[in-house]
Amino acid sequence: MPRIIKKSVVYLVLAALAACITTASNILNVQTLKGGVISKKVEINDRILAKTLSFGKVALKYIDSEQRLMAQVLIQNRRSRDVSFEYKFIWYDENGFEISPITSWIPATLSAKESRGYTSVSPGPGAQGFKLLIRRPHALTGT
Repeated sequence: MPRIIKKSVVYLVLAALAACITTASNILNVQTLKGGVISKKVEINDRILAKTLSFGKVALKYIDSEQRLMAQVLIQNRRSRDVSFEYKFIWYDENGFEISPITSWIPATLSAKESRGYTSVSPGPGAQGFKLLIRRPHALTGT
């Protein structure tokens, strides 16, 4: 095979693989700062999902005697049709180290133009922030 055809085949295979792998998620990164100030940063890695769903209000409070942090984030469906997605929370300490136990993606669906709060509680004391990741649904695979 001529060299140019080999390169074209390689690029075609790589493009097909990239199209099959849609692991990009949109991320809401929340940190609590001194004085109870909340810092929010959104990272968009999936433009289609960003047009469909958006992060809204964030509420934080300490619960129980262990002083675990509870977070609720409003996720809004911007479309006039139902949207399915997956989400997960990852908790961090003040130094940015992950304190979450292993978490899995949780399937969810929002009706047309619906907004709903999604809640998580830190796995222990010392949480200073979290990331909420949302992605398009992934097919289940056999084990």
